[in-house]
Amino acid sequence: MNDRCPAISFGMRMQPSGGDVMDRVQEIFRGDRLIQDFGMKLIEGREGYAKVSVVVEDRFLNAHKIGHGVLLFAAADAAFALSVNAVVDAVGVQWSLNVFRAAKPGETVIGESRIIHKGRQSMVCELAVTAGDGRVLAKGQSTALPVSREAFAAGSGKKGG
Repeated sequence: MNDRCPAISFGMRMQPSGGDVMDRVQEIFRGDRLIQDFGMKLIEGREGYAKVSVVVEDRFLNAHKIGHGVLLFAAADAAFALSVNAVVDAVGVQWSLNVFRAAKPGETVIGESRIIHKGRQSMVCELAVTAGDGRVLAKGQSTALPVSREAFAAGSGKKGG
């Protein structure tokens, strides 16, 4: 019986388990410019699950002086990227995020992602964004496709579409 993830049959590099998974999560976290530019912190990362936080600084306020929706999306997306890439090299292709409440200036926002479906050709994640006090700010879903690192390298030199 083959107990490997079906993505192996598509040439995907599966991530190791245990401490190596956390090493991979740290690698992705440190290598993501948006995560670093936004000053996000990694709270937890393991195979199929990740949680990050970010403070709602003045630079993240919209014209109404509340946390910009893109900050909520960024927190959810960062957790999404970490949760799926802990399993296999992948890229996001679809997101849906419903925002219920605004983030307040100065508070900490927490983005969380959990894989709820891991199939041959796609992974689906459940997303949640909460405030530090536990208020649910947003919920959603996202989809990722496994992609080999060779495909990333091949696509990086192309110009135009």
